[in-house]
Amino acid sequence: MKNKLSLLRRKKGIKQCDLAKSLNVSPSYLCKIENGRLEPDEGFMNDCVDYFDEKKDFIFSSGTELSGVAMSGSESDNNLWKVRTGKKIKQNRLAELLNCSPSYLSRIEKGVQKPNDEFQKKCARVLKVKQTELFPIHKTV
Repeated sequence: MKNKLSLLRRKKGIKQCDLAKSLNVSPSYLCKIENGRLEPDEGFMNDCVDYFDEKKDFIFSSGTELSGVAMSGSESDNNLWKVRTGKKIKQNRLAELLNCSPSYLSRIEKGVQKPNDEFQKKCARVLKVKQTELFPIHKTV
């Protein structure tokens, strides 16, 4: 399930560990939900609604807008995280191999930032996969 937790949290300047504490969950649990690797339960979603004072459909949806600020992509725009974790490569290590910061790599994996073609090619070369396997081509309507 896609969600806007990470974006809402950052917009309010809240650290992940502080939000986890406020929602009475572990930082690891919150991270997995923010990254879409774990489905949140109804109680957690209701706690988020109360905390952020936003509608559940706004927080937990597939939309790509956040208060008028467009995201440059979505998690489905690339498979970088899936390929990296499948090859058991830590994010810090891949960032080192790509000569970029871990935070930049994280934004790309989350779909918050779109990488340029040169970076896409470098990722494919380092991970030894086709560029289209990492970054499928999406047609715009």
